[in-house]
Amino acid sequence: MRRRFLAILALIAMATAILPGPLGVAFAQADAEQVNTLTAGALVEVDLDAGEAVYDFVAPSGSVYDVWLFPAAAEAPAVEARLWRGDRLVAEGEGRMPVLSLRLAAGTEYRLELRGSGRGQLELARHALSRCFALPMLLKAGGDAYSKAFVREGDVHWYALDADSEQPVSLLAVPGRQDMRLDALLIDDGGRLLKAGNHTAGGASLLDFVPEAGKRYRVRISCLEGGTGLYELRLNRLTGDALPERVSLSRRSVIIEGRDTVALAANVSPEGAADTLYWESAQSTVARVDSRGRVTGRAAGQTVITAYAPGGVSDFCVVEVHPVAVTGVALLSGQMTLSVGDDAAIECDVMPENATNTRLVYEARPEGIVGIDTRGVLRGIAEGDATVTVSAQDGGFSDTLTVHVNPAPRRWRALLVGEQNYAEGVAAVRIGSIHSVSGMRSMLENLSFDGARFQVDTLLDASRDEVLAGIESGFSEADDRDLSLFYITCHGYYAGGMTCLQMYDGSILAAAELAQALRDVKGDVLVVIDCCGSGGVIGRASSTADILKGIDGVFDGNLGPSVMGTSRFRVLASAALEQESYRVSFNSSAGESDMSTVFARALCEAGGWNIDRGTGTALRADRNYDGRVTLTELYTYVARRVMWYLNLTATLNGVTDQYVQTVQLWPEGDGLVVMQR
Repeated sequence: MRRRFLAILALIAMATAILPGPLGVAFAQADAEQVNTLTAGALVEVDLDAGEAVYDFVAPSGSVYDVWLFPAAAEAPAVEARLWRGDRLVAEGEGRMPVLSLRLAAGTEYRLELRGSGRGQLELARHALSRCFALPMLLKAGGDAYSKAFVREGDVHWYALDADSEQPVSLLAVPGRQDMRLDALLIDDGGRLLKAGNHTAGGASLLDFVPEAGKRYRVRISCLEGGTGLYELRLNRLTGDALPERVSLSRRSVIIEGRDTVALAANVSPEGAADTLYWESAQSTVARVDSRGRVTGRAAGQTVITAYAPGGVSDFCVVEVHPVAVTGVALLSGQMTLSVGDDAAIECDVMPENATNTRLVYEARPEGIVGIDTRGVLRGIAEGDATVTVSAQDGGFSDTLTVHVNPAPRRWRALLVGEQNYAEGVAAVRIGSIHSVSGMRSMLENLSFDGARFQVDTLLDASRDEVLAGIESGFSEADDRDLSLFYITCHGYYAGGMTCLQMYDGSILAAAELAQALRDVKGDVLVVIDCCGSGGVIGRASSTADILKGIDGVFDGNLGPSVMGTSRFRVLASAALEQESYRVSFNSSAGESDMSTVFARALCEAGGWNIDRGTGTALRADRNYDGRVTLTELYTYVARRVMWYLNLTATLNGVTDQYVQTVQLWPEGDGLVVMQR
């Protein structure tokens, strides 16, 4: 109160510490005791009729954040907002949807002040695709399931549903972990809360409603404790004459011996009501239940199985699992052969089949030949022979296995990076990047090198630091026999004598940094760059005349030294350093499902994969039909195919000036086998 009194005196004295608001209302720094803490993604009740609302907020990551004030009544609240960083005013706004939007620095404390009238729901969340009210992910009601993840603390996911009928809709958010508790809210297109989902004991949230045809609805999914992890969003149109008024299970209690399975049946009433059910176990470590009501014991104890039906009705059954002792263990084979670096799972039967405690203990002698984890997965460490003993934790029964380890074979690894959903103010969304990475992954996984296959990792919308960390972790086990392939598709440009790769969050991965990160990778390294100006990694332009012209403004006239063109790396770049790298779709309603880069499209064809149909084809780049594709063969095919696609696109679009994209290779005439069937 003393601070507020001083503020009033300062106003009378026209002190500069008070700043007039956009509607003529004066703001002053708030009292510390009146300040609340606001976390990212939280939905907070705000009553501005009761006075000013003040919140401290720390941004968990550097990104653009929106401040939304959703109306809690028919009449929208009138609000003025100011955001402070210490004593400095960094943003101000008025309205409600959103009140203001600003890029915030990670780990920095801000203070948000709200004044006005009316009641509403306050949200401060990242401005990103599917993570804010303005950029929802479009849902389709028809038995679809969406696998999503809360990546950062405070993440919120927004979805949009366009109703084309008044058929009831059931929405279910199912957590991927026992400790996650999800919350589902139905909100109209004006931001007003229509309905909250029903929470289950296991952390799921069920939401059913009857839409009005022609209207758009929003669904907001959040984690009540602010945790992270995978979840599944299921959306179904309900069939039946009405919503259930009651659901009844066939049994009120069940006793299960060990890991036996018992089926429960559910009856919904009245007759003809929608019978879509969600089954859940309160303690899945004791017994689990599938989507058809079949309950399987897992450990001695007691749990409750609940069947939930639309309309907020449910019924339960108490399940008691009795222990069944182990009577023996038997390995399916007494011998195994693997190579250094290979993994192989031990196959062992525990008797009887419904034994409760099936945990096994593993021991290998002598040490240093094979490693073994708690799941029974062996890894070859060094050449030689070892004996592995498998023992039952319950009863101590055991069996032995002899393992012979051969020298390590050649291995193929790939890290594929795609940048698509660029943050606002960084660059345009690069539709087609994710589809390109998906196609490349399918193509590589479809190859076979005498039975060996590519081990493929992907990074989507990753920062510079995440890409560098992915290189270190993905290729850390490579040795002199191996091939490591790095592919990236993103926005890029050539400036200051170097190719620069722009990440979704605005961070820049320079070609020199990429070369440094890959320098310590042992064996053969193939670098594939799919972006504008990518030829700059090997210092390649299409021609001297093109350099002088500075085609499309990409080349700035300062030709720098090559960072990879004189290295041990093999490099395949999608375009010369002064050229753009194009994306294309042959569908008039181009979307993520069919847009891809021309370069990735040609690469997939070269490796025997149709990126549009998602099916395998012949190795198109195999010129001598020996079942193998060398780097030179790959370059020859891709360079021609890229131009063929661009010429076709120009013809279809009625463009007189041809698109130009010159694929680059280092070194030329290389016979390294990069694809094989």
